[in-house]
Amino acid sequence: MKEKFYFGTYTKRKSEGIYSVILNRADEKLENLNLEKKVNSPTYITKYNSHLAAVSNINNLGGITLFLGNEQLANNSEQATPCYIANYMDYFLTANYHTSSVCLYKNIENNLILLDTVTHSGKGIKAEQEKSHIHFSDWTPDKKFVVVCDLGTDKLLTYKIIDEKLKLVATYSAQAGSGARHIVFHPKKDIAYLICELEATIEVLSYCSTTGEFNFIDKISLINNVDEKKWAAALKITSNGKFLYATNRGENTISAFKILEDGNLEKIASYSTFGNVPRDFNINSTEEFIIVAHQESDNLTLFKINSDGSLSLLEKDFYTPEAVCVIS
Repeated sequence: MKEKFYFGTYTKRKSEGIYSVILNRADEKLENLNLEKKVNSPTYITKYNSHLAAVSNINNLGGITLFLGNEQLANNSEQATPCYIANYMDYFLTANYHTSSVCLYKNIENNLILLDTVTHSGKGIKAEQEKSHIHFSDWTPDKKFVVVCDLGTDKLLTYKIIDEKLKLVATYSAQAGSGARHIVFHPKKDIAYLICELEATIEVLSYCSTTGEFNFIDKISLINNVDEKKWAAALKITSNGKFLYATNRGENTISAFKILEDGNLEKIASYSTFGNVPRDFNINSTEEFIIVAHQESDNLTLFKINSDGSLSLLEKDFYTPEAVCVIS
């Protein structure tokens, strides 16, 4: 009845690295904050087999660190700290917002090798889009492709790994000025959901598993009126494909959506997250709870997921410093 969650953090103020927290499902509460790994700027983390892996910064250079038992295996050859890390088998991907690059790594007999780097160019129409800003790079669920979100150019790019190199095979253009940030895939349909930071919208897209191409279906807003601040962050989907959730840091809210039969979204409601800058959140394994992490107010908020997809507040003041990534 207890479940462990890990939190990637900034280490600018109070945090020392990667933390863990226990979700007590029986008592419906969070407990036991623990510093798991001391590391600089592990803002995004993932699991590597039974171990942790994180983006990191060593001697003012960015890259990734693998925590293999008591051993730390690092490759910090990027000019800035990445903002995303993903893993498949012995391969790792990073997305680097500052250097506009995607890097492909491989762990070969406990030597972390940089195989390829692709650097993007271009810009968008808004001040935040003065150049390319890569915010996400990960494998598609079928593992055939790598998909990359470029917030700076409003592009969603599909790569195929050929001979351990990244080859571009498709490009989708989101709404100009929207700021493509993260993407999730429907578990049962050839549909994906692209969250756009600068317009606080979600674009519903068709996905072709043969070509890696995406096409526009619909768009829905996280905000209720134009006066609300647009600063969208994370989105997650339930494994049964019934509900989708997304956060907006502009209003410190999390929105719940019902996924319709055709894959389109119908908004259920938006809820205060009771903290400042809800950068990331996650759904627990039984899909009964959501944990929201706040970057600036250093607190976690725990919600209960009701049968209709709506949320009920359980806890809002559990201390965890500078958290910006939540995994289990």
